[in-house]
Amino acid sequence: MNAVPVKTDEVSAQPQRSATLNVNPLKPVSTRSQLLIVVERLEDWSSYLPSEHLISAQDYLENPPQNNAGQRVQVINLCRSYRYLGHGYYCSLLAEARGHHVIPSVKTISELTRKSLYGLALDDLDKRLEHALRDHPYDETEGFTLSLYFGQTDLAPLQDLARQLFEAFPAPILLVEFRKRDNWHIVGIKTGALTRLRDHQQDQFAQSLDSFSRKIWRQPRSRRTYRYDLAILHDPQEALPPSNRKALDNFIRVGQQLGVDVELIEKKDYSRLAEYDALLIRETTSVDNHTYRFAKKAESEGLVVMDDPASILRCTNKV
Repeated sequence: MNAVPVKTDEVSAQPQRSATLNVNPLKPVSTRSQLLIVVERLEDWSSYLPSEHLISAQDYLENPPQNNAGQRVQVINLCRSYRYLGHGYYCSLLAEARGHHVIPSVKTISELTRKSLYGLALDDLDKRLEHALRDHPYDETEGFTLSLYFGQTDLAPLQDLARQLFEAFPAPILLVEFRKRDNWHIVGIKTGALTRLRDHQQDQFAQSLDSFSRKIWRQPRSRRTYRYDLAILHDPQEALPPSNRKALDNFIRVGQQLGVDVELIEKKDYSRLAEYDALLIRETTSVDNHTYRFAKKAESEGLVVMDDPASILRCTNKV
């Protein structure tokens, strides 16, 4: 039987601004973090405003900028390709060897090379597609490709899905292919390239990059220098949380006395985990919700985490 040709649409709404981008220069407001934007060639950034954080892949590999002791370094790898042993691959590999926090990581690059490696992560997401696209014009098509920039999309019904895909596969640009058979399915995910963006896509990418960078450069709430940064994951709306508000305030107070900067975070702060030294989960944990993903992510970033993924798994599977 011959394959039926599939009609596809590429989703990317036309922004109002031109491709001559007017993005605020990425200037740090905290000396505790350093941002590096790595591009294959400096001319790849020609459509955007100059940035003091820009560096070519060759320079990053051979002459990395010096950072202060204890300073976190966030690397956004925008090389043209992440193929094995290419410039993009080596930039992420070397970033991890230097202790830098990089997106995409080597793990993400490797997972996205074969669907057999990332397919299991898509099962739950497929189930949400039917509801998200119900009564939407794209529900009448046979398929489309969605461009995600740092987990952001201009297709509102799929914004939550876009965020979850970015949490699972943190990469600056993701191209997600959807197909409808009996139901909607994600049939492929791959990384995109900065140099392949059209003019209107460049605007959307720049806005998403600006938003992502502001999370990195969040303004510290205290001028005091702390030895460690602790994130406490909580849900203000949870009816019976493991720790109530008074207990959380006590964590913050005692942490300050011990030289630990304690910050309360929520589900929406997943992409900021690498900013901390430790994670304390004070939500009701489960392997099928975001608390388990937070624990796995924190562990992979080298954070001290309670409850750790193994403990959550054992607790959930009590006999």
